[in-house]
Amino acid sequence: VGALTVGERQQLELLRLLWLGARVLILDEPTTGISTSQRDQLFSTLRLLASQGKTVLFVSHKLEEVQELCSRVAVLRHGRLVGEAFPPFRVDQLVTMMFEREIALGEREPTVPGEPVLQLEGVGIEEGRIALSGLDFEVRQGEVVGLAGMEGSGQSLLLRGCAGLVPTTAGKVRISGIDLTGKPYRQYRKRGVAYVPAARLEEGLVPGLTLSDHFLLTQKTSGFLIRREEGRRVASQRIAEFNIKGAPHDNVESLSGGNQQRALLALVEPQAKLLLLDHPTRGLDVESVIYIWSKLKERCRQGAAVIFTSSDLDEILRYSDRILVFFAGRVSGPLDAATTTVEELGRLIGGGE
Repeated sequence: VGALTVGERQQLELLRLLWLGARVLILDEPTTGISTSQRDQLFSTLRLLASQGKTVLFVSHKLEEVQELCSRVAVLRHGRLVGEAFPPFRVDQLVTMMFEREIALGEREPTVPGEPVLQLEGVGIEEGRIALSGLDFEVRQGEVVGLAGMEGSGQSLLLRGCAGLVPTTAGKVRISGIDLTGKPYRQYRKRGVAYVPAARLEEGLVPGLTLSDHFLLTQKTSGFLIRREEGRRVASQRIAEFNIKGAPHDNVESLSGGNQQRALLALVEPQAKLLLLDHPTRGLDVESVIYIWSKLKERCRQGAAVIFTSSDLDEILRYSDRILVFFAGRVSGPLDAATTTVEELGRLIGGGE
């Protein structure tokens, strides 16, 4: 099980419930980490189970999915039931019920790319059963590049390869014109590369440590002394800047998923020029998604570049300037996100032309 991707583990968990013959299914964000086709198969199964008399409680922040699947919606806010709705649902009304105000998703911002931040020249990367080869593309300052594909098609591998966490098997990787092929992650970090993993607590944060502890670990020290007051000061500053609902002394595992993700982004050094983000908004509510992307777009306006993966095609189309599509180790594109439809992207992800 440990060798499975996040999406594959999610599917296995659902299969286990069905095999046990559960009469009531309580599914908490069941589409997190699975592809569009896998989601459609799941929804077909859930509709069939409902028609057979089973009860399905579907917990989700993806309101388009709620709109597509559910026959009744109950809206909770701060642990209290604040309203119910029946079809036809309007997403904007559900959002207003959730947050007591209207939330704007934001419009696509025109991008004027700057100097190259990342250049791949004939790059090959392998890990386990996934192999990528012949990668040739570059990412420039101010750009957002989305990586689309079914879970386990190589998107996450490319991110780790661009960060020096997985060695390349061929070609060259240049960061701001400097050849870093074969160098370790710490050399990439020195050149302004930041990698944020999908598994927040397993790989990104350290359970048992506080927010202050995490910022202490990022501080440069002289000799062996750690300046705790400096760590607390930086933690308080970043908590306010990223609107993290937590105190410096709070353990990171006590935070919500959205606040853990905000903490991870707050830990990224302000001078980072290339942000490699593996599912940066997975499982987050609408407000947290919008907030995180507002911070990422702000970094882009300051000259950084962003490469990210997501199983949400709408997110990829909304926030990307260009899109690379992955299928069975094959990479196609880049596509212009402004002229690509969800249907076209879904077809390419499935291996179509």
